[in-house]
Amino acid sequence: MYDVSPERIFVLRHALDSPACVERMDRMLAAMGRERSSVEVLEPEQLPDTIRERGWVADTRQGALGTLPDPDIVFNAFTWPTKEEKARLLDSQLYKDCLGAFRSGGGSVSYGVASRTQALLGCTSYYHYEQRPEWKAEHVCWSLHDIHSAWGCFHRCAYCSRGTLYVIMLNVEEFIHHVDQLLEANPWQKVIRYDVEQDCLPLEPEYGASAMLVDHFAQMPDRYLILFSKSANVDFLLPLDHRGHTIMLWTLTSDQVSRELEERTGTMLERLEAARKCQQAGYTVRFKFKPIIPLRGWREQHTEMLEAIFDHVEPDNLSMELLFTQGGVAELDSVIGLSAIDPDFVAACIEAEKQPWTRVEHGPRPFTFEVKREVYRHILTEARRLSPATPVTLCAETQRMWAACQDLINGRPWDYACNCSPHCTPGLRRLERVEGPDAARVAAAVAAGRIPPEPPDA
Repeated sequence: MYDVSPERIFVLRHALDSPACVERMDRMLAAMGRERSSVEVLEPEQLPDTIRERGWVADTRQGALGTLPDPDIVFNAFTWPTKEEKARLLDSQLYKDCLGAFRSGGGSVSYGVASRTQALLGCTSYYHYEQRPEWKAEHVCWSLHDIHSAWGCFHRCAYCSRGTLYVIMLNVEEFIHHVDQLLEANPWQKVIRYDVEQDCLPLEPEYGASAMLVDHFAQMPDRYLILFSKSANVDFLLPLDHRGHTIMLWTLTSDQVSRELEERTGTMLERLEAARKCQQAGYTVRFKFKPIIPLRGWREQHTEMLEAIFDHVEPDNLSMELLFTQGGVAELDSVIGLSAIDPDFVAACIEAEKQPWTRVEHGPRPFTFEVKREVYRHILTEARRLSPATPVTLCAETQRMWAACQDLINGRPWDYACNCSPHCTPGLRRLERVEGPDAARVAAAVAAGRIPPEPPDA
């Protein structure tokens, strides 16, 4: 486990009713050098005042908040409410008071505030489902479930908003039982990712969730687990008998970004060394270049990153996504600083904000279509130069961008295999058929003539 020093540690009283939860909490406390007596016990009714007193933030990127300490930790446990019970809780005054207590940018309640509030109350779901019901020009991505057991992070990346509060569910054994139920209800999803609401590796091995999931998926003949991380904390994974059913997926940034904007992650080279060790231990290794931040000198930086990747490992596949900011150029400046960004790109962003903007044309702000195309084509070209057989795709991009880069991409928007796809088992290069909820929208697009009935080979 990382060497962390949270100022305050709390536990919701109901989590103490389980000996297994208490044992797990004590193990993690020992790794932090803390005694159980230092943990403050909370009743749900105390949460609004605690949120307000501690100044917890759940929707502001950390680069805009200045220097931050390690986040406060709140140990909790899933309560598994029925739909009716959860609806009543979300309509309660307690829930509304908790929402209002978070420091926020104002306006409507953000996803970050809502999800953290539900986690604090123990009523949050252990998964979320992203469904793509229609063939949308502004967002090429597969429908999928992700699983979660904690909300927060120790890494303090400038562009992330997860850093002032860390809610950790302790009833991991029950969580894994519910994961089984989710998989049984969705046989089409062969690959499932853990965890996009935290970085799962910094808590390990004391938390124990990652090793338990690896062991559990090793027993499944046709299901695969993704461990999703920016961490180099992998030594506990190396002796596990994963039987090829765990995929290691790192988000990777250039060396400069990893050192200057990702304060406590593994550096680029540390992550690559961790990947090398995992590949030697038989794990499938993948990378998502996310977020790509085009600092001055980004071309050379990303060529060096790709060369380092192929010097260390043979990745199963690669994907990429540029940084996006809901607040456009102003937010980019507050989080990264415009002086650090390629000046031509900054000028393009500023000019674009004076013009009409559609997600179909440009995707999310602040970088324009032309900027993204230039960055993507450079990285795609270099990846193909270094390893022509390695599949490389775009992540959550527009169909317009796919068309602009199609000559360099392995696959089409209707049959590509990417690193977090629910269909992309180890070694898969292209989908021969689409299963699950996306089958209907692909079939409808074929019938409407938006994609060919027999996709040509790449």
